[in-house]
Amino acid sequence: MDLNKAKAGVIALYECSTNNMILTKRNNELRKHPGEICFPGGLWEEGDESLYATALRELYEELGIESNRVELIRELSIERTLLGLVIHPWLAKVETLAPLNINTYEVDCIISIPISLVQDPRNYKNIIIERGGIKVQTCQFIAHEEFVWGATVRIMKQLMNVSIEM
Repeated sequence: MDLNKAKAGVIALYECSTNNMILTKRNNELRKHPGEICFPGGLWEEGDESLYATALRELYEELGIESNRVELIRELSIERTLLGLVIHPWLAKVETLAPLNINTYEVDCIISIPISLVQDPRNYKNIIIERGGIKVQTCQFIAHEEFVWGATVRIMKQLMNVSIEM
C-alpha cells in the first residue's frame, strides 16, 4: 500500500461514566508502530462504506465495542503522520467501556485519561523526534507516564476547546 495515499479512520472515544478519553497501547509484537499509544482505529479496507465505518470496525476488532453503543459527536480535523498516512478522526462517546473484549494480538492495554487533562494546554509540549536521520518537530502529551506523541497528540489537542455533552 502506498503510504502517501493510505487513509485511516480513528475514534477519539470519550467514556461518559468515567469522564475519560480512551487510548490504546499497541501490542509490542506488531510489525507497524509496536508499543505506540493511539486512538482506536486503523486503515481503510475494501468494503468499508466510509472512514467512520473503518473506525467503528476497528474499534470493534480492537476492543469489542459494537457500533450501536457509540454515539458520534463530531468529525475532527484530518491529521497526517510523519510517514504520510492521512488520519480521519471522529470524536464519539460511549456510556461505558463494559462489556469490553480486548484483542491482545493488537492491543496491549487501554489508557484512560481524564478529559480535564486532555483539555489543559499546559499538558502539551513541543519536542524534536529523529526518524531515519531526519529531525522533525512534533508534540508530546506530558500528563501521563506513557510516551504519547505525534498525530495522536495533535488529535488530542483538537479536543481542548470542544464541549463534550454527557
